[in-house]
Amino acid sequence: MVQAATDHRERLLAGLTDSLANKPYREVTLSDITAAARVSRRTFYQHFANQDDCLLALTADTSTKMMHTLLSAVQQASDWPSTVARVTHAYLSVIQAQPALMKALYIETATLGLQGLQVRRRIAETFATFLQQQVEHRRQQGEKIRPINQACAVAIVAGINELILHYLIDDRASALLELAPVACDIINRFVAPETCA
Repeated sequence: MVQAATDHRERLLAGLTDSLANKPYREVTLSDITAAARVSRRTFYQHFANQDDCLLALTADTSTKMMHTLLSAVQQASDWPSTVARVTHAYLSVIQAQPALMKALYIETATLGLQGLQVRRRIAETFATFLQQQVEHRRQQGEKIRPINQACAVAIVAGINELILHYLIDDRASALLELAPVACDIINRFVAPETCA
């Protein structure tokens, strides 16, 4: 991964990713990161204030890459049910494929105080907005589903992420796709068409 990085910042993020594949975040040292990235400590400090700052940047960078994966999945969907199924499968697959990294991002970012919580909040809001946009797009295509507001969308994202966190804590990342039916059900219950009384 580090070899594919094109600049020092990317190399450092890739270096942290590689380090997390070998040991828990709290055991990763700055030397581990710089050695994996093949850059100096001085170069590290030109890009990040400290190791936690690097982790927060990696969290944001990973979420951006995940969003690109979801956008690709949406383009292959033909209706609302296939949108939900494809996006859910893509989201869980990305996490399942990188268990050590995702465990660090889900758990360690939350331990970094207000900064960590702000990064998590921005990410949750981004994914919630994405969900709202997909609902609205399908409504404009004539599908009879209900719109959702930002608060509901955040609740959906947070609920699914809490289930994912349980699997990561229990070292069950390899089984994450088991959550796909539950995640789809959570989303669909919020946007299911209202029935007439």
